[in-house]
Amino acid sequence: MKRWLILLSVGCLAFAPVANASVQKGDTTLEALGGWLTQNAKTAGNDIDVWFLTGGIGYFVTDNIEVAGAALWASLEQGTSDLDVWGLGGRAKYHFMPQNQWVPYVGGQVLWASADMGAGADTDGVLWGPVAGARYELNETNDFFVEYQYHLWSGDIGDVIDDGHALLLGIVHQFK
Repeated sequence: MKRWLILLSVGCLAFAPVANASVQKGDTTLEALGGWLTQNAKTAGNDIDVWFLTGGIGYFVTDNIEVAGAALWASLEQGTSDLDVWGLGGRAKYHFMPQNQWVPYVGGQVLWASADMGAGADTDGVLWGPVAGARYELNETNDFFVEYQYHLWSGDIGDVIDDGHALLLGIVHQFK
């Protein structure tokens, strides 16, 4: 009985409020996230479903607004063909209720992306679109977050990939 009581007490501590603000002006962040990516190809039957990794380094210019440099990478093997996509760019996010333990946000991203489709077929272009998510403060310097991204593709890579969705989980470390 005592073990269950201790386990219940420790579990409740995970949801206890934190006195400090989750995000603040002047914080620098390092984030890593990964998840499921599905992209709609321009030609039928060539849609892409793949695990996806992305990361970024951000800075809070106000208590609500974060600007960040970002990078992405995805790799897919489909039969005899390989597709590797990587990109570099930036994101901007507006955080609602920065004083709370749960901090929802919305924003946008723009990244230059390159795709190596194997057999010497390379293409590049721009990945852009909105992002939305929520951060949950684990402790004073680390947050867990979940994020949704809608992807729009333009340039030569837009001739291959039309649009898509990404659902990502991640962790962010703040340098105060």
